[in-house]
Amino acid sequence: MMGNTMRQLLLFLLVGSLTLVSLGCGGGTKYDKIIVRGKVTIDDKPAEGVDLSFYGPTDKAASGIVTTQADGSYEVMFNSAAGDGNYKVTAVKRTNRGTTPTGEGLDEYQLKLSGMVQSSLPARYADVNTSGLTAVLTKGVNEGKNFALKSK
Repeated sequence: MMGNTMRQLLLFLLVGSLTLVSLGCGGGTKYDKIIVRGKVTIDDKPAEGVDLSFYGPTDKAASGIVTTQADGSYEVMFNSAAGDGNYKVTAVKRTNRGTTPTGEGLDEYQLKLSGMVQSSLPARYADVNTSGLTAVLTKGVNEGKNFALKSK
């Protein structure tokens, strides 16, 4: 025979377990991430190795950064803290001039300053204010966010 304390403990564990299970079985998909998929072309050809940076409606720094695959496709996932809205996008295709400096803590800005890494795309694409690239994004999956770039 079980004592009252043991019975109360088992009841507490049973109710607690059922509560946790029911919380995990929501009625639909809830996203707190933004997933973006698409393709990038340069002069109508698939663009491999293009770095895309996505800047949220109020962001000063990129929310998500991705490099395109050989077929120009990309997929990036980032936190939705910036919210839904019109994201600005920059595009850079790196070319090395000589030996690229390496070392812990070197970021894109420092590499640009070194003059050792430049973009083969027109400079306008590298600036968030002049790229002309935008994507309306919402929480969840955003398909078909394609960018057609020109080399000149």
